[in-house]
Amino acid sequence: MSDDSKDDKNSKEESEEQEPEEEQEDEEKQEDKDDEDDSGHTEKERQLLALAEISGVGPRTAEKLHREGYGDLKKLEEANSAVIAVSINGLSVRKAKNVIEAASEVRKAIEAGEIDLSQKRLRKRKRPEPEEPNEAHELPSAEEFEPPPEREDLTTGLEEEKEDMGIPIGPKWLTKFEKARIIGARALQLSMGAPLLVNPDNVDGNLFALAEAELKRGMLPMTVRRRLPTGEHRDIPLSLLLENTRLD
Repeated sequence: MSDDSKDDKNSKEESEEQEPEEEQEDEEKQEDKDDEDDSGHTEKERQLLALAEISGVGPRTAEKLHREGYGDLKKLEEANSAVIAVSINGLSVRKAKNVIEAASEVRKAIEAGEIDLSQKRLRKRKRPEPEEPNEAHELPSAEEFEPPPEREDLTTGLEEEKEDMGIPIGPKWLTKFEKARIIGARALQLSMGAPLLVNPDNVDGNLFALAEAELKRGMLPMTVRRRLPTGEHRDIPLSLLLENTRLD
């Protein structure tokens, strides 16, 4: 068999396959035309327009209701609100009840001629226009970049003094937060039976007052741990901080 005869046979088979598809498309178009009324609306469009007349139902919800088989208002009136709420995302049971009740009123208004769907048109949601891509900018070469200015040494005399004192982190005095924590920790020790370092007869008050009296007299052998955001820490003797702290 020659190549020309093979090509003719293949072309005939392709044309035979395309003919049923074209016929099916023509039939679907003809069905849509048959469903159209005088206003040019198809059955689906009429149902969507009727659903859109229900209070609280927009184009998106109308599409969802039609997709789930509730395009006919009579069928929607007989539906269960809980079933509708489950099948349609974003619709609560309470709102589904309101939709069902409003569907009955809309259907009666359409049948009475109070609502003319032939004058209605489907509203389509406007899609946002795509933003134009930004123009590409060429980056300057490494040679064109100017080196950042050198940072000046911000070390003050106070920092040098603290370094010489052995307090590299934080102020050179005891902060109020450290004071409160030390008094609380010492009061806990006293409550657990730790020996007193001051005469209790000279202190009026509870365990916290005793702990504060010991702190003011510098009798607590403790260290204060201070941390940096980097995780680095330093243990500073409490006696060193008390030398620069007013506790009166």
